[in-house]
Amino acid sequence: MLTLQDLKWIVKKPEKEKKLPTARYLLEHGKYVVSMENGGGVQLLVFREGYALYRVGKYTTVFPVHSCGNYSYENDGQKICVDADFFDGQEWYVRLLLEGEDRLAKNRETCHKERVVSYHAVSEEWFFLASPTLPPLEQLIEKEKILELMGLLTERQRDIVILYFYYGETQWEIAKELGITQPTVSQTLMAALRRMRDGQKDISSGKKTDSRKEGALYER
Repeated sequence: MLTLQDLKWIVKKPEKEKKLPTARYLLEHGKYVVSMENGGGVQLLVFREGYALYRVGKYTTVFPVHSCGNYSYENDGQKICVDADFFDGQEWYVRLLLEGEDRLAKNRETCHKERVVSYHAVSEEWFFLASPTLPPLEQLIEKEKILELMGLLTERQRDIVILYFYYGETQWEIAKELGITQPTVSQTLMAALRRMRDGQKDISSGKKTDSRKEGALYER
């Protein structure tokens, strides 16, 4: 049995100040040492670089393996803490599954409870437009490319794209929420998708996308 302690000896311990890598980077450049998945759409990969990638359906998060220590939760109003030593002796995935679930739950709660429309807030969750017919790993790579293209859009364009595709709101609902007209929503959405398509062509042809072009798009 491979324990969590064994796994921590195998993988590197990233520097605390180091920025978390994206899922796309790990899938394309990382070297995973162990993995597990089930028929319910749950997938867990651990990379030699010291990071775990956890995926449930369309939601994904990345976190350092060595950051998984003590685990706290509430039961009948009481806070219970399980010491890290307990998990170190368990199978490698037990603590990592808990960490992944907590992180995804926190992301979803932040987005829905506070109703924050933010590209950065939802970027870990790998939301829309990837083909469901692709294998799970290829879906992740495709969704990361979409997020990269989202970075080419204006703030207003990102807001509308997220509301339309991620939250499933109609153009009329978006118009009411943002205080603009429905035609403006439609024009901004079309301009945003056109910019993303152009950006995809640039990526496919090896050209570097230029985010400065966004000034030529609709900024409503």
